[in-house]
Amino acid sequence: MSTAAPATDLLRSMGDYPLLQQDTEVRFYGKRLIYLAWDNHLMFAAPFCVPLPPTLPFGALVRDVLPELYGEHPEFENIDWQRTLWFNSGKRFVPDFGKSIQHHGLTHKSLIRFRTPSLDGSRETDGFGRQQF
Repeated sequence: MSTAAPATDLLRSMGDYPLLQQDTEVRFYGKRLIYLAWDNHLMFAAPFCVPLPPTLPFGALVRDVLPELYGEHPEFENIDWQRTLWFNSGKRFVPDFGKSIQHHGLTHKSLIRFRTPSLDGSRETDGFGRQQF
């Protein structure tokens, strides 16, 4: 027999507590916060978060946005964009570079991860366990 208190008894409030989201798309003048992460490339510790218009073509994201974020990485210029694997919040998708990010289902606060099969990033190490490029 359980002696735990019912869930309704664990938290009491003196009244309504409205949850107001402070980072909605409207507050970014119609732009969407899109998180971008390059799998296995830990030179970048966390996904970047950039405000993008929903009408931005996916090709412009690859051509204009990603080089600004990841261009300093020594492997970036070797990316074969035709072989790159793309994920939208964990689900694989194949982008159409001429269609908008909205067309691809990228909503406010979506996480785009991309994986470059022939480039291993931080998974390559020298004989002493240090990262090499």
